[in-house]
Amino acid sequence: MKEAARVYFAPARSKTNRGLADRFAQMLDTVGPDVVRKSDLVALKTTFGEEGCTSFVRPLYLRKAVDWVKKKGGKPFLTDSSTLYHGRRSNGVDHLNLAVEHGFSYATIGAPLVIADGIRSRDYVEVDVGLKHFKTVKFGSAAYYADSLVCVSHFKGHLATGFGGTFKNLGMGLGSRSAKQTMHAVVKPEFKDESLCTGCGDCVKACATGAVRVVSGKATFDYSKCTGCAECISVCTQRALRILWNESSRNLCEKMVETAYGVLKDKKGRAVFFNFVIDVTPDCDCLSWSDNPIVQDVGVLGSTDPVAVEQASLDMVNARPSLPDSEIGESAGPGTDKFKAIRPDIDGEVQIEYAEELGMGTRKYELVNLDERAQK
Repeated sequence: MKEAARVYFAPARSKTNRGLADRFAQMLDTVGPDVVRKSDLVALKTTFGEEGCTSFVRPLYLRKAVDWVKKKGGKPFLTDSSTLYHGRRSNGVDHLNLAVEHGFSYATIGAPLVIADGIRSRDYVEVDVGLKHFKTVKFGSAAYYADSLVCVSHFKGHLATGFGGTFKNLGMGLGSRSAKQTMHAVVKPEFKDESLCTGCGDCVKACATGAVRVVSGKATFDYSKCTGCAECISVCTQRALRILWNESSRNLCEKMVETAYGVLKDKKGRAVFFNFVIDVTPDCDCLSWSDNPIVQDVGVLGSTDPVAVEQASLDMVNARPSLPDSEIGESAGPGTDKFKAIRPDIDGEVQIEYAEELGMGTRKYELVNLDERAQK
């Protein structure tokens, strides 16, 4: 029987006259002491939030992680990848500009920002995984080539996966735009608006199977050759092709976990995971606003086991009563699934179950309250 994983916890409520940022810094020293080695290139994976969002993990906390990596002799950089939808983060240039607007600059963080999949989401690697949905997964090369990984996630609700934490931050958050499309849909390219097509040929160059041609100034698709890789959709700068969102929630959750599996495949013993269970909004940080939290702030949880930290985060949210002035209202008491209360038809726990099935960690955990340990 697999032993329980250790999950460290810094409560949002301070009883030690020390702020959460300082106690997060203490957690960094405690959770994964051997993850970062001298001269390592260290990817700090987080999200910079969509324009208008205010619930992403604050730059102050990321600065603590940067300082910790430097103290260990590593070379940190903050990273995220381009979004599938067309917003301020769908290309590397706009993404970096927005990150700076949200307070993530070298002056505030003390480390460079690197968009993991490049300026047009073409800078990715394809890793063999041989799993149920994907034989290979594609994700940003900056994460692949980093020596070690520090994953800093905001734990919150999500429209399609129930909730998003570590696995969403790694899988969806590092997947290339084409990978995000294949996670979200069974893909056969089609026009959103054929009049937008200029016949530029970018989709032809991107297609590895010869399924796309330009005929009479417009792209045409041979579905008998199409493998559904979604590269043509992701490279269309004219936005003429339709982004598809037709995958079931269960399959989306599993595909997301399979991509995270690929990200971590060569990071055994070289990755650590933190969930900020504060500002637990009903929706993710990809929206252009942030709603009221559904429960009171919990704190920060950290572990070298991504499954355990995700399970502990979910358990601690569900152990709290819902807040009155939130999307749920006071209807969900302690012990109820808060995310199912918002979206009854979505079972986000599929992410955790499937990750455990793939051997990525264990749902059994021992919670170590760092405040209580410091008082002994």
